[in-house]
Amino acid sequence: MLPFCRSNNMNMEISTRSTISNSLAAAAVATPVTGCKGSENCRCFYNVALHQFHHIEFPQGLQGKRYRGSTMGWLCIVDKTPGISLLNPLSKIEIPLPPATSFPDVLAYRPEKARGEYLLRMADGSEESISKNFFLKNYLKRVVVSAEPTLEECVVMAIRWNTEDDRLAFCRPTEIEAGWKLVAHLVAHEEENGIPPDRIGFVDVVFWRDRFYALDWGGRILVCDFSANPHHPTLSFFLEFHPNHDGYGYADNQYLVVCPAAVTGDEDDQLVMVSRFTKWMDIDESDDDSNSDDDCPPGNNAKTYCAKKFKVFKMKKNAIGWDEFNSIGEFALFLGFNSSATFVHTKAHPRIVPNSIYFTDDIIDSHRGRMHGGHDMGVYNLATQKVMPLYSTTTLHDNPVMISPLPLWFSPSIVTGS
Repeated sequence: MLPFCRSNNMNMEISTRSTISNSLAAAAVATPVTGCKGSENCRCFYNVALHQFHHIEFPQGLQGKRYRGSTMGWLCIVDKTPGISLLNPLSKIEIPLPPATSFPDVLAYRPEKARGEYLLRMADGSEESISKNFFLKNYLKRVVVSAEPTLEECVVMAIRWNTEDDRLAFCRPTEIEAGWKLVAHLVAHEEENGIPPDRIGFVDVVFWRDRFYALDWGGRILVCDFSANPHHPTLSFFLEFHPNHDGYGYADNQYLVVCPAAVTGDEDDQLVMVSRFTKWMDIDESDDDSNSDDDCPPGNNAKTYCAKKFKVFKMKKNAIGWDEFNSIGEFALFLGFNSSATFVHTKAHPRIVPNSIYFTDDIIDSHRGRMHGGHDMGVYNLATQKVMPLYSTTTLHDNPVMISPLPLWFSPSIVTGS
C-alpha cells in the first residue's frame, strides 16, 4: 500500500530537493485507474507478484488519519482525536476499537492546546505532555489480531510506546467500554536476572497456535496466554534469555515470523527471528528548505539511511538462543510496517525472487527533525547479500526522498475467484 494515487500526490510528502519522475509515485500516476477516479479517498496498491498497480477507493472521512500497519487484511487507523479502528479496504468495513485515552498510561487528551497534546504517565512515574503528531506516529508500534475482527472471539494485541517501556496491551472489539489493558511484566523473573522490569522493550508480536508470542530486544520470546482467564492473560518465557547474542543484539530492527516447516527443515512450522541492519548517512540539504515535523529540533546534518543486511535465525533445539541460517530456499519473506511478516512460496508466484526478503521502510522516527525517511524499500537477496530495487524504475536509494505515510505490505483477507 502506497501513500499516493493518480492525480492525488497530495497524499505523499516529498522533499523538494529530489525528483520523483522515475519513482514509485510517477509509475502509479501513469497507471490506468481502476476502482476510483483519483479522488482524495483513493489509495494505490502495488501488486509485487504481477508487477501491477491497483487503485482502491477508501471510505469517506479518512483524510488526515494515520495508518499503524496491517494485520490479516485489516488496516489499523488512528484518528487525530483519540479514535482507533480497523478497516478492511476491500469490504469497506470499519471496526471501532477502544480509544487511545483508555490506555492506562494515557491520562488525558488536550485538544484545546495549540497543536493538541496527550498527557502520559511515563515509565519512571513522571507525567509528560507530548504533541498529538508525535503520539499518532509513535504510540502504537504493532497491532495484531487473533482472528477476523468481525468475530466475537477476536483479541487485538498491540505494542505501545512509552520511553524504554514498550509493553503489550490488548482489547476486544466487542468490549469497547472495557478499554485497553496492559499485560503485566514478569517482575520477579526480571529482577532475578538483574534486568529492571521497566526496561523491557518488545519489538514484535505474532499470533501463532492460539497464543500471542512477543519478541523483545534481547532476542527472547514470551508467550501471552488467555486460556486460563480471558481478561487477565499470563505471560511466560517461551525462549529464555541467552547472553551470547552477537549477530542480532545490535540490529536496528527485529521481527518475529511464523516460518513454514519447508523453510527450516523441521517437522512443523516454527518461529524465526529476522534482524535488520541499517546504514546511516548524512545528506546535503542545501537546496531543501523543507522540515517534516517540529517535534524534534533540527540537528547539524540531515540524515538518510538504507538497509544494508538482513539475518535470519531459528531457535536452538533447547530453546536457549538462536542459530543463524542463510537460506529460505524457494520462499520469499515480506517485512516492513505491517504486523506479522509473511512467507510466500515463489513457485506459485514466478515473478517473486526466491531466497529473498522484500522490505519496506518501517523506521517510525524517520519523519522527525531532519531525517529523510519512508524511501527504504527493496529486495534483499540472502545468497548474494545484495539489495535490489523493488522494481526496475525505483531510484529512491540513489536519490533519497521523504515519503509519508510509510508504505506497508497488505495481504487481503478476502480472496475471490480460483
